[in-house]
Amino acid sequence: MKIDIDLKAGFLQSLKREVLASLTPEQRAVIEVSTGEMGNKPDAVKLGWLRLRTKEPWTKQRYQRALKATMAALTLAVAEAEKQK
Repeated sequence: MKIDIDLKAGFLQSLKREVLASLTPEQRAVIEVSTGEMGNKPDAVKLGWLRLRTKEPWTKQRYQRALKATMAALTLAVAEAEKQK
């Protein structure tokens, strides 16, 4: 599966591909829409893109909860990766 995430967008620069690959497809979609060029778009555009990408309805509240959960999952994954070093 190809991951279309702009790795030059902020904190994602330091993440390894293995960490990003451990995310679910929904989590990857949330990260993609919240970073890079999409991160500067209005919420309505982000929600529309998520709807097209996941084939599910999205609300602003669902997006915000998913983003918070995804960031928590990334934090844990990065901590685990650091422990293994």
